[in-house]
Amino acid sequence: MARPGVAGIAPVVVLAWLAMLGADLLLNAALFARLYLDGGNGFLLPPTELFRRIPLGYLAFLVLAALTGWLARGLRVEGWREGLGFGLALGVPFALAWSLSLLSLATLSVEQALIFGTVLLVLVAIAGVVVGIGLGRAKLRGLTLGVIAFDVACLVLVVLLQSFGVVPVLRG
Repeated sequence: MARPGVAGIAPVVVLAWLAMLGADLLLNAALFARLYLDGGNGFLLPPTELFRRIPLGYLAFLVLAALTGWLARGLRVEGWREGLGFGLALGVPFALAWSLSLLSLATLSVEQALIFGTVLLVLVAIAGVVVGIGLGRAKLRGLTLGVIAFDVACLVLVVLLQSFGVVPVLRG
């Protein structure tokens, strides 16, 4: 399949970004929610300020999705397996560098740094999968529906876990 140009890859990048947002919600509002309860032992901002700054984090994810898409396009990554491999190959050094840099400048534990690195790794791997699938297809309808289903599933899972008290609910 011919490589799409910059305009042609934009919808794939947006889909990767939307999948990253769903995964981020699941990871931070459920799996690692307890980290935010005590402000990360003074490392994190208060919950109200964290919520206010969410758009900055989402913009960072868009930058990562665009980089993932651009690099994958240049390397001719196609399909979910190649996308996952590429996402992991890109995500592991980013996650390791992110964890080490946080440890070098902030008052957080090794466990907290690894949590943030893990979140980054998962998000880049998901972006790789979505980009790989998108670059391997001429039409994106099925991928779009898959990303929507994934995001809805993440949201429903978070709501259920919070409703049943399995994970804490942050209140600002």
